[in-house]
Amino acid sequence: MALNNTVEQKGAAQTKPVDTTENNEDLVREYIDKRSVTISLVHNYSNYRKANMKVMGHKKEVIGASYRSCQILSSNTDEVNAYFPALIGISPSNQEFITRVKMWLSNIQFVISNNDASLNTSFIYRHKKDYLTIKKEEDRINNEYDKVDRANITLLKEALERKITALNNLESTKYKYGRPENLEEYLIYRHCLLYKDVAKDTAFINSEPAIRFYIKDEAKEAERQRKLIKERKVAMQNFVELDGTEAKFDAVYIAVAIAKGDNIAQALLNDRSVKSSVIMDYVNTNPDKFNKLVGDKNITIKAFIETLIARGELVRSEYNQQISTADGTFIGANMRDAIAWFENPDNKAIRTAFENKLKLF
Repeated sequence: MALNNTVEQKGAAQTKPVDTTENNEDLVREYIDKRSVTISLVHNYSNYRKANMKVMGHKKEVIGASYRSCQILSSNTDEVNAYFPALIGISPSNQEFITRVKMWLSNIQFVISNNDASLNTSFIYRHKKDYLTIKKEEDRINNEYDKVDRANITLLKEALERKITALNNLESTKYKYGRPENLEEYLIYRHCLLYKDVAKDTAFINSEPAIRFYIKDEAKEAERQRKLIKERKVAMQNFVELDGTEAKFDAVYIAVAIAKGDNIAQALLNDRSVKSSVIMDYVNTNPDKFNKLVGDKNITIKAFIETLIARGELVRSEYNQQISTADGTFIGANMRDAIAWFENPDNKAIRTAFENKLKLF
């Protein structure tokens, strides 16, 4: 017993306690989240204006007031009380306070010309820990939006509305933790988030005729570029490794062809060099999606099923995802079920028969 006690004491003496004092001090220090956004003009010039640019000068547009923005930005009493006394020169206790707040919001005039306008959206937090909490939630909101299929403009528009609402709600809590470095420019940015003529995503510039401006978030764009470069590096490595595995190469090729909306039966007729070119183009344009395809553990069986469908051995319903054999035998309600059916040992003989049929093509 004494020996055990001695060993425990030695072990305790050798274990150095973690000093978290410095980390804790860092979390409670003031922290400045340095940010800026750029508001740019959409250059949809008429042919007349293009021809007379020298005389008429560059186009100028005004970001004006918005009923929606005024109502939303004036609705959070605590936030309004924190920010607006410095702007309008009267305290919240003044009976004219809220009227003057709405007057300020209703008379916004922000001119954008050919030169982009930068807004200082930096925020000074009293404690870094509060910044980290806000940033985590902001990242979650942005990540949810980034998951939406950008090719589907209707879904993207719905997702953007959810994102704007969530971001505004988040921004409206920040007054509790600090103050904007430049209050007026910060509020103009908040107004632009809610202003319908300002595109919050460049995907809407040509799809919405009312769009006259768009937001360029320099920091977010830089981060997106860093992620894109990282994904491309991984994708290039995946492509090199893929080139040495025939079965997986073909499986990924079929998945890429499906993602592009190509006719699978025709795509299967291409030779190896064409297939490589198709995959490489996809690597360059969609490295993140390509990496997900390569990482899909079911990629080979999915390609097998899609090939059977393309060859007419299996049939996918025109109106839902149900998959059946050519003679009507039910395989599965969707691709996931079909995978399970083919991987079931009880169906091994049928799977082998299908594999042998594909060898004949």
